[in-house]
Amino acid sequence: MSKGKKTKKDAVKELALEIDILDHMLAALVDVLEKKGILTSEEWEKEVKTKVETAAKTTKSFREIEFGSD
Repeated sequence: MSKGKKTKKDAVKELALEIDILDHMLAALVDVLEKKGILTSEEWEKEVKTKVETAAKTTKSFREIEFGSD
């Protein structure tokens, strides 16, 4: 195997790391907004729930695109 070629396992690890980083970034942003009194946890959770529900109805997920819908 050539050194420059990624395996599927490497790609999955890289994607997982990117997701972890985005998760930490979002958590830090929400913490700052809460501390400044701009946003409450309840408002954040409600907004996330609404966005997820809307997206589930109107867009295909990565899994559906990558693996097809069952």
